[in-house]
Amino acid sequence: MLVFPNYKKCPVNVISSVKKFYRIPSNVPSIEKLDNELNRMYKNVVLIVLCGAGENMLRASLKPSDILIKKMSEQLTAVCPSYPAAAEVSCISGLYPNEHCRLGQTMFFKEFCRTAELSSNLDPYSSQPVSVANAADFILPFENIFGEIAGSIIGSVQPFSIAMPGVKIAENKSYHKTADNPKRMFELIKKIAETDQNTFTYVQWNAPRDAAAKSGCESDEVKGIIRDINDTVNGLSKSMTDTLLIVTSAYGMTDISSEIMLNLKYELCDCLLMPPVFGGRAVNFYVKSDCRTDFEKLFARDLSEDFHLMSRSDILRRELFGVGKNNKRIYDFLGDYVAFAMGDKSLTFRALNQKHRSPDKAGSGGITSDEMCLPLCIIPTKQTSRWKRPFTENIAPVSFDGKDMIVN
Repeated sequence: MLVFPNYKKCPVNVISSVKKFYRIPSNVPSIEKLDNELNRMYKNVVLIVLCGAGENMLRASLKPSDILIKKMSEQLTAVCPSYPAAAEVSCISGLYPNEHCRLGQTMFFKEFCRTAELSSNLDPYSSQPVSVANAADFILPFENIFGEIAGSIIGSVQPFSIAMPGVKIAENKSYHKTADNPKRMFELIKKIAETDQNTFTYVQWNAPRDAAAKSGCESDEVKGIIRDINDTVNGLSKSMTDTLLIVTSAYGMTDISSEIMLNLKYELCDCLLMPPVFGGRAVNFYVKSDCRTDFEKLFARDLSEDFHLMSRSDILRRELFGVGKNNKRIYDFLGDYVAFAMGDKSLTFRALNQKHRSPDKAGSGGITSDEMCLPLCIIPTKQTSRWKRPFTENIAPVSFDGKDMIVN
C-alpha cells in the first residue's frame, strides 16, 4: 500500500501540540487527542522519538497487551521524504521539509559545487570533507524547539535532550545527556522528572534504525530493541508521577531485497546533468533540459514497476514536502524529478572512483506503509495535588550544574 504524507497528522503536528501547551505560537495544526491530554497541565512532558520504528515494526515486535500497542492513540504519517535527514529535523524544529529544506541524506550544494552527506559533511564519491564548516549547518540553519520552550511566557520550563552516544542532535538551550541503553534512558528521565522545575525532555533513540539497517526490520535484534523500549516506557509509566509520556517515530523502515545500479541504465544516465542525490528510496534527479521527455519514457520502461516518478512541479503543487510557504532554497535542492520507492528495492549510483560498500538490509525514504505509517502513543501518569496545575504556581527556577539532577 502506498502512503502519502498527511500534514494534519505527522510528527510536526505533535510538536505543534507541544508548542500549544507551552503557549508558543504556531501556524501548524495540532493533534486534538494530544491537546486534550496536555490540557491536564503536567509538570513534566517527555517526548520519545524512535527513529526507524514505524507502526508496522512495533506491531510485529510486540504483543497486543504491551503498553506501546495499548496506548497507541493515533496513526501518524512521516513527512516526505521520509529520510532521517528530513524527518529528524522536522521533529526537533517543528518545520516541514519544504521549510527547512534538508530533504535527503545527500544533497548538492552549489556554493561548494559538490554533493555532501548531511550527517558527515563528506563528499560521498571522494570521502573528503566538502567544507570546513558543516555545509548543511552553514547553508540551511534552523532553530530547534528548545529555545522557544525555555523562553515560554509560562516561565520556568527547562528543556532536556537525550540521545545515544555519537548521535548529533541540535541541543541549543537544552541540557544534553547521552544514554547507551534503555536502562540509562530510564534513569535520566526519572531523575529529570524528580526536580522541582517544569521540564520538557526530548529523547531521540536511533537504536531501531541502526539495527534494522544492519540486520533487517524483522530480525531478532530489532525485536529485542523494541521490546526493551516497551519495557522501559512501561516502567516509567508505573514509577513516575506528574508526567506525560509521548512516544512516536520520525520515520519507519522497510526491508530492501536488492539495489538497482543506475550506472547500468546507460540511456537513462545520458539524460542526467549529474549523479542523483537524496538516497536510494527517494531519488532526486537533475535532468538535461532537452532530455526530459526521453527521461520520462526511459524511466517508465525500466523502473516504473518499482518507483513512482514525480516532477518538481507536481511535488510542489501537491505540497508533498510540506504545506504553506516554501523556503526559497527549495528550488536549488529539489531537482527536476524525484523517484519514490513503492516496493522493496532501492536505487544506487556508483562512480568509477567510488569504493564498493555493502547495501543496508533496510532503508527509509519511500512511500510504503512500513516507512510512512507511524505510531503516536500517549501515556499519562498519576498526577499529585501539588502539581495539578503547575503553571499557575510561581515556581522559581533552580540552579543547574548537571550534577544534582542527572545520574552521572
